[in-house]
Amino acid sequence: MPITPPFTIGILPRSLQQLLAEVVQKIVTAVQPEKIICYGLRSVHYQDWGCFLDEGIMRDTSRLKLDLLIIAPVTKGQLEQDISFAAEQQCKSLADVHCITHKVHSVNENLTKGNPFFCTLCNKGWLIYDSGQTGLETPVSMVEPMLDRYILEAIWRRWYGLAQHFYKSAVDSQDFERPDLTAFMLHQAMEHTCGALIRIFTGYRPNTHNLSRLLMMVENFTDQLSKLFPKSTKEEEAIYAVLQHGYLDARYKDEYIVPTGILDVLIQRVQEAQTIAAILYQEKLSLYSLPKVG
Repeated sequence: MPITPPFTIGILPRSLQQLLAEVVQKIVTAVQPEKIICYGLRSVHYQDWGCFLDEGIMRDTSRLKLDLLIIAPVTKGQLEQDISFAAEQQCKSLADVHCITHKVHSVNENLTKGNPFFCTLCNKGWLIYDSGQTGLETPVSMVEPMLDRYILEAIWRRWYGLAQHFYKSAVDSQDFERPDLTAFMLHQAMEHTCGALIRIFTGYRPNTHNLSRLLMMVENFTDQLSKLFPKSTKEEEAIYAVLQHGYLDARYKDEYIVPTGILDVLIQRVQEAQTIAAILYQEKLSLYSLPKVG
């Protein structure tokens, strides 16, 4: 039985609301969630024309990107990451979907504790599916800024500090002609840069090494990092693939060979990503009043 959207989102055209309903239908069929909350949506628009397309026609296409919190029943036996993966795979034909999954008791515990990520989603997110089986605790009303200034600074020192050290190690490894260490350290530098940003902007602590997932979470508040890795050509796909797979391939492949040119490009882009991240952090910090002296 098709699912009728239990929501009306005024900012979305009818076509996107229908697409969202189809995404919900596929996820519910695949993983039987308790609830689904949408906390991010981006529509990427493309225009193209070519000699081998219909004469005189400019083709318009768009691709939807969705960030979803899947709230799973306590009785659901699957691992949370497996639920996310199954939901994402079911929706590939419709949209680029990034899912975070947590069991309902975990979400309620975080709401009770005032976790800024879960409280923000429950206060401001779109509840696009509700089985009605289990209720959620009333979230704390969040006011900006979400995190205490001192917590924010501590998070940044810890995680961005690690990112900088990983980057320096990548440069040193390149000088010593160790492409395996260079790729691994670049991956870690990028992972920790994304993780630091996600924590200070959303209050969520990611637990994945997958850069594509991390970059999609970062897109909730900026697209500047994703633009450094456009994947728009075969060459760009190859460059990003080295970074994306650096966490595993560089450590476990018996023969690990990467063209020096690709690593040089990645060293430059990861440095650019860290520069952008530092600027975003300073902008975030500027929202806080300065601590009183004396």
